[in-house]
Amino acid sequence: MNAGEHELMRVRTETLSRVPSGQRPPVNAVSVRVAGERYVVRLADLTEILQAAVTPLPLTRPVVAGLQAVRGELIPVLRADVLLTGRVSGESGRTVLLTGAGPARCALLVDDTADLLWVDPHALTPPPFPSPGVAGLAAEHAALLDLERLLHGPLQAWNAP
Repeated sequence: MNAGEHELMRVRTETLSRVPSGQRPPVNAVSVRVAGERYVVRLADLTEILQAAVTPLPLTRPVVAGLQAVRGELIPVLRADVLLTGRVSGESGRTVLLTGAGPARCALLVDDTADLLWVDPHALTPPPFPSPGVAGLAAEHAALLDLERLLHGPLQAWNAP
């Protein structure tokens, strides 16, 4: 990693690890942790938040965490750490975000959920780092995820193995 990439990763980690300031009602998002970084997901993009009970699939790429059974239906689960950073983090995902975004149901494995908060979609700023699936930076210094683009868009952005 060269000096420019190292500085970019330092700014990214510093920006996404800040603790949020106050919040305004009504609640429209949930904050999640992925590889030590804070992200925000719109509640409207989720159908459920579940405890992870993922069955790994052999011979799959690292982005595929496996399958989770939800009321008799097997849902494919993708790893948020690989999608967002391009690598598997040392942390294990404990929470699954089930989404109906896009043509098929799937889920995103995150480390944990934290706060319910208000994110003004009109007050987003561009993130100071490139990352697939990030719609912008919220006032709480967390990146707002675009689950449609993150889960169903091309994975070539990070060349996820």
